[in-house]
Amino acid sequence: MTVVFMILAAIPCQFTSVEGFTDLDNSATPTRFGLLLVAGEDSASNLQMAELILASIDSLPDDAAPDLYVITMDEPGYPDIAALCGEYSGYPATLIMVGHCGFIEMDPSYLMVEIIDAWYTWGDPASRRTGICNFCRRCNP
Repeated sequence: MTVVFMILAAIPCQFTSVEGFTDLDNSATPTRFGLLLVAGEDSASNLQMAELILASIDSLPDDAAPDLYVITMDEPGYPDIAALCGEYSGYPATLIMVGHCGFIEMDPSYLMVEIIDAWYTWGDPASRRTGICNFCRRCNP
């Protein structure tokens, strides 16, 4: 249990802790744009990824207010969510979420560019395009 508290202690308070898909489904709406940090074992790497996410969203327009979530390894839904990502460099990983769905893993090497691109493709209400289901890992593993 101490390890879990250490992992969460390293994550900035802007991130809401979730237990799995049920929490995400209950808090997301069809028009929301969010980012999910899928934590790994190393708290320093988790913090570095969280800070990179926060720096990336600073590059979004002022009216963009993405929801920020984190799931740690001790949560019951972690295995289901972790199965959707980790292909780039393992964990921690970042998933983009659009509405109730749209779980797409971002490449950590290009995280800022990918977050900006995802915002203008699926998050920005003025330019939102359809077709995210074709890329979603949750429905199309």
